[in-house]
Amino acid sequence: MRASYLEPNDIKQLDNSLIQLALDSDTRSVLLFMADEEQYLEKSLSPILKRVKKPIIGGVFPELIFMGERKTKGVLIVPLPFELNSQLFDLSDPPEEFQDQLELAQKDSLDISSSLFIFMDALSSNKESFIESLFNFFGINPTYFGGGAGSLKFEPFPCIITNTGMHTNAAVIGWTNKKIALGAAHGWQPISSPLKVTKANKNQIVSINWNPAFDIYREIVESHSGMKFKTDNFFHIAKSYPLGITRLDAEMVVRDPFKITDNTIHLIDAINEGEFLMILHGNMDSLLAGASRAKEIAFSKLDDNMNKNSVFCIDCISRALYMQNDFKKELAIVGDSITGILTIGEIANSEESFLEIYNKTIVIGVW
Repeated sequence: MRASYLEPNDIKQLDNSLIQLALDSDTRSVLLFMADEEQYLEKSLSPILKRVKKPIIGGVFPELIFMGERKTKGVLIVPLPFELNSQLFDLSDPPEEFQDQLELAQKDSLDISSSLFIFMDALSSNKESFIESLFNFFGINPTYFGGGAGSLKFEPFPCIITNTGMHTNAAVIGWTNKKIALGAAHGWQPISSPLKVTKANKNQIVSINWNPAFDIYREIVESHSGMKFKTDNFFHIAKSYPLGITRLDAEMVVRDPFKITDNTIHLIDAINEGEFLMILHGNMDSLLAGASRAKEIAFSKLDDNMNKNSVFCIDCISRALYMQNDFKKELAIVGDSITGILTIGEIANSEESFLEIYNKTIVIGVW
């Protein structure tokens, strides 16, 4: 992979790099990612993006990965040897319009052997409807690969990047008729029996097993951890105890609790009323085993048309926050020269299963 990393505060170097890629016959499309800290303002970046004729998609993410190292600042540029049929979506549009927009722009993008890059605003309230629309349109055939953009400040800002500039409450996709080898895993293990979500509102769990949600969660977690929840330590404990939504013959979908209000558990992404979940726990060994498993799955799907050196990692920022300095061990497992992004939610499909938004999960793609 010929990815390059640029330090922040050098807009001229970024401009020159994109000009060179525009002239490079081996580059058909470009992935462009910025770290949230010291990011370029829209008014500075948009004119540069608009001058590039080749498809550009990407976004602003909490952190980047370049040559096996975390980057809290700067820009990551990934040239692609295949063309993307890109499309921007305003996620404030009514969900029923997503299907119509896909019909207009992607009607020829239904090749069985294909892949779809997806980057979307992690704070959008319509992101689940958007993902459902993508799956309804493209079906089980493509490999879906992407993540949620934004900042750990959890405040809206223009975080989606295309040739037309930077966009808030938006999503961008890029379809290619090339297959990507994909592996997704997490390494979190259940510590409870299945629990039924008896009342939920989008990303909020109100009740579990007909009892206040936090009461059930607190009892199980405090018993297992030996710690007590107080008014100021919920996230400190909860980052080690995510929730797992059970799926038949597939990896559990992890949901990340981040706060409590009135015994209601708030998650990063949505959960459906009536679903069954388990409380999960992990340690360094189990999470690193998950990273190893994701790489193993991806590499088991390689074919002769793929370059085993073109490995891209989409990893959850909360995994890095949980592992702290030991996160470098996870990156070393994936590869010393690994490139990627740390996201707020990971987008992937496992074999022929439904397209999912994951949390606390690592996704490996090879093209």
